[in-house]
Amino acid sequence: MPKDYYDVLGVPKNASGEDIKKAYRQLAMKYHPDKNKDKDAEEKFKEINEAYAVLSDEQKRKQYDMFGPEQFSQKYNEQDIFRGFDFKDIFRSMGFDFDVDFNESPNDLFDDLFGFSGGQRGRQSSNSGGSDKLIQVTIDLKQATKDTIQKISITHFVKCDACKGSGVEPGSKVITCDVCKGYGQIKNVQRTPFGIMQTITSCPKCRGSGKIYEQLCRKCSGSGRNKKQDTIDVKIPKGVEDGMRLRLAGEGDYSQHRSGDLYIDVHIPKDKEFIRKGEDIYYDLEVPFYIAILGGKVTARTLYGEEEVLIKKGIQDNEKIILRGKGMPKFNSNSYGDQIMHIKIKIPKTLVGEELKLIERFQQIQESAHSHDKEDMDKEDKRKRFGIF
Repeated sequence: MPKDYYDVLGVPKNASGEDIKKAYRQLAMKYHPDKNKDKDAEEKFKEINEAYAVLSDEQKRKQYDMFGPEQFSQKYNEQDIFRGFDFKDIFRSMGFDFDVDFNESPNDLFDDLFGFSGGQRGRQSSNSGGSDKLIQVTIDLKQATKDTIQKISITHFVKCDACKGSGVEPGSKVITCDVCKGYGQIKNVQRTPFGIMQTITSCPKCRGSGKIYEQLCRKCSGSGRNKKQDTIDVKIPKGVEDGMRLRLAGEGDYSQHRSGDLYIDVHIPKDKEFIRKGEDIYYDLEVPFYIAILGGKVTARTLYGEEEVLIKKGIQDNEKIILRGKGMPKFNSNSYGDQIMHIKIKIPKTLVGEELKLIERFQQIQESAHSHDKEDMDKEDKRKRFGIF
């Protein structure tokens, strides 16, 4: 089980940055390999450096407190922990002064100290081999109402068909690695500001197996993979929303005897007519003013074609009419949302001839009716005031 960094430095979990720094300096002086010849001092010294690299960094400390020791160790390797960290002031406060440019190569010193180098020990992808790829596909709102197939062109690494991904020329003999002499490991001894440091790393040539093949695959030069351009059919399921990410297993880059996955980000631009809110569709339905007064039928557009809509007499501007089941399909479901239509009464900008005469006549009738109504109201008011019923 991974050790708790707070316990390693001997500080409480609410310790301040200054307390953490003070505890680290004391322990670093105590376990420095040049001062402490105990056989466990070197490992202890590395341990406290690792703890300080995490707890003195605000962001890493937050992650550590959130995940805990075990999950943190699974998410962060040594390269992640020490990447970008500068021990320069700590070293000098302990009496060391050496020529290392931390700004240009902040990890070089720790590559030598703790036996890792950039690019060689980076974290593997979650599928333990291969690299994932990401592309974007754009479809319109109407296409999102049904399952669609999109043809996409990608360039990715695929398993070498000559060596079947092994990187070995077919028929090649197995021989002992000439670098590690069959041990699979290489020992390095270096003098550093911390003292004499010995590191054991996996052999870069045989990758720790101790064996190599006499000849690498000619077609892939031993990588086990080749670059290829493919056209792939991607199914975009109905109901997909803008920004959704789909996964196509095994269509990423091949590496380490396995292919990564292809991720597809779906983009759906805004439609000129329809507004989508979840599974519901919003639409402005124009209704001529005479139909709004008399009632009747108008044609409404939907994502699935045209629909006749019955308009009641005297409908008002901005009233709603709902077409059930004419919205978007729910993702991974057979249910559908609704189309919600806001009534927009259309008034002509110009009237000519008989049209104008009819509207003027309508105005006269309305004004006359209102005048009679007012006279009746005045009479009623007088009767009430004088007690005449």
